Amino acid sequence: MSQSSTFLNRRRFLRTSGVALALPLLESLLTKTASAKDGKAPKVKRLVTIGTYLGFHTPSWFPEQTGRDYSASPVLKPIDDLRDDFTIFSGLDHRAPNGHKNWKNYLTGKGTPGISLDQIVAKAVGEKTRFESLQVTCGSSGEGQMSFTKEGIALPAIGRPSVLFGHLFHSGENKARMEYLLDSGGSVLDVVLDEARSLQRQVNARDAAKLDEYFSSVRDVEQKLKKQRAWLNVPTPKVDFKLPEFDPVAPDLSLECESLMYDLMVLALETDSTRVISFLAPGQGQVFTIDGEKLSAGYHGLSHHGNDPDKIAEFNAVGKEHVSRFGQFVRKLKERKDSDGQSLLDSTAILYGSGMGNANTHNNSNLPVLVAGGPFKHGSHHAINRDSSSAPLLGDLFLTLMQSMGLEEDRFVNASRNVNELLF
Repeated sequence: MSQSSTFLNRRRFLRTSGVALALPLLESLLTKTASAKDGKAPKVKRLVTIGTYLGFHTPSWFPEQTGRDYSASPVLKPIDDLRDDFTIFSGLDHRAPNGHKNWKNYLTGKGTPGISLDQIVAKAVGEKTRFESLQVTCGSSGEGQMSFTKEGIALPAIGRPSVLFGHLFHSGENKARMEYLLDSGGSVLDVVLDEARSLQRQVNARDAAKLDEYFSSVRDVEQKLKKQRAWLNVPTPKVDFKLPEFDPVAPDLSLECESLMYDLMVLALETDSTRVISFLAPGQGQVFTIDGEKLSAGYHGLSHHGNDPDKIAEFNAVGKEHVSRFGQFVRKLKERKDSDGQSLLDSTAILYGSGMGNANTHNNSNLPVLVAGGPFKHGSHHAINRDSSSAPLLGDLFLTLMQSMGLEEDRFVNASRNVNELLF
C-alpha cells in the first residue's frame, strides 16, 4: 500500500469508547471544508508561511485605496505585476500583547505557548512527504521564533543554504550513518518506555497523567522515526542546482541568503519533498548595501526610525528588498508545475507578512499581511475595521487557509469564523 493511500485511510475516524472507526471520504464534509463556490474538493496542497521579523513601515505597505483599483504602495511596488496573484489585508491581528517578545504570536495567535498554523497543517498533510515540514531562516534568526509544537516548543530553523540543500538532497553515501542513528534512537526509546511503564504503576494520579502525556510525546517520536526509516530507501530527487562557494550567512549578507533560501524552497515544493514550509527573514543590526549605497544605520536601528523621513526611506528600501525577493519566489512557483500539471502557485497557499505591526513602537496590531497563490479570488485590498465588534481576526484568515486544504478546523485560538467571503 502506498504512503498516500495509507494517509487517506487514516484521515477520518469516528472515535468512541476507545474504538476508532475509519470513515470514507464524505462528499458533504469535503464540500463544507472547501468553501469554494463550485463545492469541489480543496485544491490547495501546500502551505508556505513567511515572516519578516522587523516588519514594514505600514503606511508605506498598505495601499491608500481599497478594492481592486488600488494604487500600489511604495513597498509593494516590486510585486505590482503580480497583483492578480495575491490579496492584501489591513486591520488584521490576533488582539495579542505588544512587544518584540510577542512576535511569536504571528502564527500561534494569542495562545503562545501553543501550536503554530504551519504545524497544525503539517500534522494533517505531512505524512505524504519525506519531510513533514521545513523551518528556514537566514544565518541566525536572533530572537525570532515562528514555528511551535503543540507543547509550545519553538522548532529550530535551518539558516545555511548548503545545510538545507544537503537536508533535501543528501547523497546515498550517508545512508549507513542515518540507519545507525535511527537504530540507536529506536533502541533508546524502547528502554525509556519500559522504564516509564514500570514507574507508572508506582505514582499518584496526577503523575500518571503526566506520564500519559509523556507516552504520547514518545509515540510521536516513534512515528517520526518509522517515517524516516520508510523514506530512507527512497532515493532523494536529483536537481540541477549549483550552490555558491560559500554560505552568505553573515548578517550583512542576509538578503543574499534570502534569495538562495527562496530558490531552495521552490525546489523543495517542486520535488514534493515537503508541503509545509515556514521562513523567517531575521532582523538584527545588519548594515545593508542596497544599489551600491551603504545604509546609514543598522536594520534594527532603522526600524526604530522615530518618524524621521530619511530613516523611514532607508527602512523602506530594506522592505522593498524583502518584497522583491518574495516576488521572485512567487514568479518561480508560477512557472513550475506540480505532478498534476498544475502551477505550483495555484496549488500553494502563501501567507506573507510579519508579527510586528510597527517596529518603531513595538506594536503588534494591524499586521502587514497578504495571501498569495491558491485558487483564491485575488487582486484586491481588503480593509478590516478593527473597531467593529464583528471584525474578523488574523486567525479567521488562518481558518480559511486551513479549510481550503481540507482541514476541518472551525476555531483558531480566539478566532471562530473565517474570511471565506473575501477569498472565494
